[in-house]
Amino acid sequence: MHINYLILLLTTTLSIAALSKTYAQVDTMKVLFLGNSFTNSNNLSSLFEQFAIAAGKTVLVDENTPGGYTLSMHLTNPSSLQKIHSQDWDYVVLQEQSQIPSWIPERDTLMFPYAIALDSIVHANHLCTKTLFFMTWAHKDGDLGLPAGSDSYENMQQRLRSGYLAIADSLYAPVAPVGWAWRFVRNDDDKIELYSGDNYHPNLNGSYLAAATFFATIFHQSAVGVNYYATLNSSLATYLQTAASSIFLDSINLWNTYSYNSNPHAIFNYNINGLSTDFTNLSTLADSFYWDFGDGQMSHITNPQHTYQDSGWYQISLIASNDCYADTQKTNLHITTPNSINYKTPNYLNFNIFPNPTYTDIKIKSNHSIHQKVNVQVTDNLGKIIKLDNLFLDAGETTYSLSNLKTGIYFIKITINESFEIHKVIKY
Repeated sequence: MHINYLILLLTTTLSIAALSKTYAQVDTMKVLFLGNSFTNSNNLSSLFEQFAIAAGKTVLVDENTPGGYTLSMHLTNPSSLQKIHSQDWDYVVLQEQSQIPSWIPERDTLMFPYAIALDSIVHANHLCTKTLFFMTWAHKDGDLGLPAGSDSYENMQQRLRSGYLAIADSLYAPVAPVGWAWRFVRNDDDKIELYSGDNYHPNLNGSYLAAATFFATIFHQSAVGVNYYATLNSSLATYLQTAASSIFLDSINLWNTYSYNSNPHAIFNYNINGLSTDFTNLSTLADSFYWDFGDGQMSHITNPQHTYQDSGWYQISLIASNDCYADTQKTNLHITTPNSINYKTPNYLNFNIFPNPTYTDIKIKSNHSIHQKVNVQVTDNLGKIIKLDNLFLDAGETTYSLSNLKTGIYFIKITINESFEIHKVIKY
């Protein structure tokens, strides 16, 4: 009795400990701003800090924002690198020089490689940190570096938007849509001035709008009603709070809010041989594993082998975790022996998938020459379902197209009746 109680208590404690990584509350939100005078003007980082404090948040904010700086300069700046390594940041904000993200195709070489390198440094310091791209605003009348009349505010803003979203999408990084909030205010009320006298730096209205947008983006909540106005009147401040909140919250998925893939994805295959089962762990972005075999036994081995004492149905649970989050996969196994009444053979699994890596199509081939429908589910490495199809195996094989998928890692789950296999496939 006492032994069983201790096993149950230990099992419960370990499960809670693993899952607590997912739901732990952030006591202090730590944010580092790396940019230039667009961020430095009106002390945007301090405006954000005071805004957050007024909303009841606890924040730690730092910055390195020398005038005229580009991301390539931050990559070799000792102060920027020291600040990245000084904390386990929740967010590191990257703001490029005001024109470069709008230059096509020059941004491919002048911005993107340095953004990727900084993102790698940020995650090498702390896996859970999110790189947050600061989508800036266009110059008031279009790119000031181009001949007068050859560009416009709207054209430049669209190019900035596409540039920041392109690099953010490639890195699964979120975007603070400050420039898009500016666009909303400009189109909604042209009497509200957001620019300083040089027609590209922000005045206090513009910086306050940026601070409200960062608040909504980082805390995933409305900025409306926060009792901090800087030196603006309350009606203008409330309007800017509303604009920032609506732009972010109305299109929350567009800004990649939940895309950064520090989240582990629990996934496994298994092979049953009588009372023994071999488990193959295919989890991604996890460094700690907790298996519950459904019979009171558990393991922390990456790829365990387990022997059951009796035939029957068992629920298998795998919790895959890292320092940030945890994810769980559960499935039911039917364990039988040759002497069991319910013994069945074969189970029609043992599929091969080729070619792998693939550019367009894959072949799904069973080791058994069967004619049967199968369910095929494709998920990305975040666990998001990309495709779901029912296919017919002709003599145990079929062709399946992946040509419309982006380059990346995917998981193909093949299900027949209540049994399934999962295969990792690389699409290039």
